[in-house]
Amino acid sequence: MAEGDHATAGGHEDAPDARLTELLRSAAATAYPALQELRRRHHPAVLRYARLCAASEPVARRLAAETFTTAARESARGVEPPVPLRHRLLLLTVRLAAGWAHDERSAGIDPGLLLVLNAAGSPDGPTPPLLPAFRSLPSRTQGLLWYGVLDAEPAERTAALLGLSRTDVTHGTPQALDALARACLRHRLAASDDPRCADFRRLIEEAVRPHGPRRSADLDAHMARCPHCTAGSEDLRALRDAPRQTLAEGLLPWRGTAYPDEDPPAAPAPVAGAADRAVPASRRRILLGSAALGVALTPFLVHLLAPAHPGEQQPTAATPAVTVTATVSVTPSSAPPASPSASASPSPTSESPSPTPSSHRPSPTPARRTTPRPTPPPAPPGTGYAQVVNRASGRCLDIRDGDLSEGNDVVTAPCTASPTQRWRVDTYLGVLRSAADDDFCLDSRGSADRGVGIWECDSVHGRNGDNLRFTVDPDGTIRPRIAVETAVTPDGGDGVALRPLDGGTGQRWRAGAA
Repeated sequence: MAEGDHATAGGHEDAPDARLTELLRSAAATAYPALQELRRRHHPAVLRYARLCAASEPVARRLAAETFTTAARESARGVEPPVPLRHRLLLLTVRLAAGWAHDERSAGIDPGLLLVLNAAGSPDGPTPPLLPAFRSLPSRTQGLLWYGVLDAEPAERTAALLGLSRTDVTHGTPQALDALARACLRHRLAASDDPRCADFRRLIEEAVRPHGPRRSADLDAHMARCPHCTAGSEDLRALRDAPRQTLAEGLLPWRGTAYPDEDPPAAPAPVAGAADRAVPASRRRILLGSAALGVALTPFLVHLLAPAHPGEQQPTAATPAVTVTATVSVTPSSAPPASPSASASPSPTSESPSPTPSSHRPSPTPARRTTPRPTPPPAPPGTGYAQVVNRASGRCLDIRDGDLSEGNDVVTAPCTASPTQRWRVDTYLGVLRSAADDDFCLDSRGSADRGVGIWECDSVHGRNGDNLRFTVDPDGTIRPRIAVETAVTPDGGDGVALRPLDGGTGQRWRAGAA
């Protein structure tokens, strides 16, 4: 078995990012699983940062999706990331937002970021202050700083992402911080026109070392009039005192200090009672007070928080009623009386009658009626054959005249039991297959202005394979690989077109009757 064939069989969970990036330059059957694993690892961080760059949640999700698509295409062309992959994805997010800032999509960009991008005068947006020094470091050092310090990943996780051992991470991370501090100081001093600045490098390092710093009157006098040495000294102090926030602010072009999680990821505590000790008292009260509501909302959250494989969410749609009623607790002392006569002396100030032997026991049914029952969002098209129903019109995605021939149009029609109206998402290849003939797939025809049709699925392995690839978002938006900023949209008649994303229900589809 060839190495590429072996890669498709599994084992991606243990492969470092660098290996998965190499696989993106392989054949589609090998590249696609590698891309899915990279997305699983890094999509949460990219979406979190995209939310800081976008004005709304739908725009943030589209920006994150376009980031992964663009990164995959660049990697397939041999573009090597000069920084750790997750860092590259976040920089790419701002770069794409900078492109959006100059067309009709600018309304979706955060207003503050839009001002920064317009003032930067650069197509990629502003350059983070520590980025030049960071790029001068070896890739291993960069990875230890990004994953081990900024993202605060556990040592085992950092080691897996970088292809290192846990010992390498434990002992290498402090050395990586020292290396970055020296690199930052070198870059600050190199930008100065004063030849004396280089002579003060050692004195600056001595003045900011954590144990036994040494002050110098000559250095103080020099820094009073030298902004470069002053900035270098401030960089070293910041990296010493608050390395995580300093890295975030210094390596990201927009709202870096808002990017890190409030609570860094921590290793699970397996011993009994450890979870209670690990949760702060204030948060523990919130968690305990919200337990019933959390159980009731579980079906809704399952749909909302699973972006990688939306088709796997469908079985949860039928569970809300059972889950909600399981959280209701009804007692005679807290429920309302069965009738007004249950109170012997009603008054405006009495909250409830005193229980007596003759009081009727309240029925739990009224309490269940008042319990909020969240309605799960419609399930998007998934991995099982089902109708693909437009949420605005209620019409189904169909093949014109039921004619299964290459190039025939895909249209919308009143929903029936016809197999030409049933489709499934092939997550392995990233295509939508027809139930009428599994060999035919949805086709973008290679352009956003040629409508949508069908074509033989085997062509996905050919030169124009991207024409057949689509992404189905958790909200049911179906986006073509060849133009991820567009979506499958009814065109007003019975036709289907690729239109720019607008966030409306006309571009959202749900799974209908199987």
